[in-house]
Amino acid sequence: MGVLAALGGELGSLRERAGAPKRVAGARLSVCELPGGTRLLLCTSGVGKVRAAAGAAALIGAGATRGILVVGLAGGLRRGMAPGDIVHCQTAVQADSAIADDRSFEADRGLSDAWREAAPGQFGWFLTADRPVLTPWRRARLARAFMGPCVADMETAAVAAVAHRAGVPWAAMRVVSDLAGFGAARTFRKQFPRLAGRAADTVATWVPAHFHPRPPSKP
Repeated sequence: MGVLAALGGELGSLRERAGAPKRVAGARLSVCELPGGTRLLLCTSGVGKVRAAAGAAALIGAGATRGILVVGLAGGLRRGMAPGDIVHCQTAVQADSAIADDRSFEADRGLSDAWREAAPGQFGWFLTADRPVLTPWRRARLARAFMGPCVADMETAAVAAVAHRAGVPWAAMRVVSDLAGFGAARTFRKQFPRLAGRAADTVATWVPAHFHPRPPSKP
């Protein structure tokens, strides 16, 4: 099982349980041991779709074929959202892609439902782009294109695309750090120490029960 975050702080307490990281395709991979023998592969990919896609490929190549979980922060695109709100991904979309086909990817429902039971929150669209949303006009333009709750991020759809092509299930959960628009960068920096690891910290509460360790293979 793999867990991917753009920034190391977004891995929360999982990073504290992990061994020494190694670099693979520019990403930092490490192994995290959970109680009961469950092992996770952690990836710090760096910010943006290209780095996230490389990180997802590195995770799958290293053996994370049972699933990939994307964690971290996101900008809220709807009124009523507030820093600290939990949003689970229903569908990830490459929002700035000029190609209409093959840019939307639905999260694995089994993984998402198990995660949501452990960490209640709303389902929504994850709109992935190569730059943050820093004006209210861009926020409104993105929000108008999608019905229901939606957040802005810079990695999820790229990870979803790689996982989809490899036949690996995936899910994502992010915590709202700011209301995308004027002042979002300042709010993100202010909220990062408090909220960055919140999504990752929920992983250890449900993954061991959902993914029982595989028995050792026979010689």
